[in-house]
Amino acid sequence: METTTSAAAETTAASGLGQPRFKLMYRKSEAAEMLSVSVRTLENLIAGKQLIVRRVGKRVLIPYQSLVQFCRGDHSTGKVN
Repeated sequence: METTTSAAAETTAASGLGQPRFKLMYRKSEAAEMLSVSVRTLENLIAGKQLIVRRVGKRVLIPYQSLVQFCRGDHSTGKVN
């Protein structure tokens, strides 16, 4: 009898803390998909300093925490009230 485990159970067990594992940084295409926007819109958010990025060589990576802050509205929009 063969036993199978779900991918979620494997990542939860592998993290050791009972929390699913996630990547610390994402490519632009991955981040755009997570935010449900196009890559071009994501690039506009980056250009407008609404998302923090890290450059590794020629690669542009978006930290997970930057995506969370953007979704929560913990980012500056550059607008003055």
